[in-house]
Amino acid sequence: MAANKPFPFFDLPAELRGAILSELLVSNASIILHDSTFFSRPLCNSASFLNVFLVNMQMYQEASAIFYSQNRFTLNAHSHRLPVHLTSRGGFLSEEGQDARRRIRNLNIYLTRVGGEFERVLGPALSDMVLNGSLRALGLRLGPPSALGATRAPDPDMVQRPPFQALLRLLADPYLETVELLAWKVHLTVFCPFHRKGSPSIESVDDQGLAILRNNPSWVELDWRAMVEVYGMGERVVRIGERRY
Repeated sequence: MAANKPFPFFDLPAELRGAILSELLVSNASIILHDSTFFSRPLCNSASFLNVFLVNMQMYQEASAIFYSQNRFTLNAHSHRLPVHLTSRGGFLSEEGQDARRRIRNLNIYLTRVGGEFERVLGPALSDMVLNGSLRALGLRLGPPSALGATRAPDPDMVQRPPFQALLRLLADPYLETVELLAWKVHLTVFCPFHRKGSPSIESVDDQGLAILRNNPSWVELDWRAMVEVYGMGERVVRIGERRY
């Protein structure tokens, strides 16, 4: 019967196919890669895109190009350590996940801490996504502290240590077109001089040496360029030609 005849989708012009796939695959909310936080955010369920990818090879090539380049992705790792499944075989940070993550253009990351795992695992993966992939827009939110680290005194020398230096080098990568760095309203006092100018806030320091913003939103934007100039050490990636932030 004519009603059961497949629609000749690939006979349509490429521009029209792209417009249809964008309607199916591009979300107004972030595509969640991992969520280990108690915060609620409008993250969509992206399981349905697999049905489109699995139609055939041509569909995968056209659909995945749109999916990875036009969506915003969120890696929400508010845990003391990176979840095992992110680095295990087939995970986002694994060798098998390299091709897929290199195709992401816009990524937001929520981190509890910038420690050894950032220096060894996450930082190199992100740098590779910039240098050898498509990552051009990066947002990073630091904090709040995990329950495991809540009883530890803050480390005022954190910004001088290798993991944080790796973060500063990543933020200053000239191939990134858009960079945003935010800290939780309870944060190390070392971040205080770098608050972006905004609405007046009441700030105090607790017994552990943590700064607390009393009448601000949950997150405060930091001037990462100034942080790089003040705390950055060692060599940086330089782009041939005009440098852009």
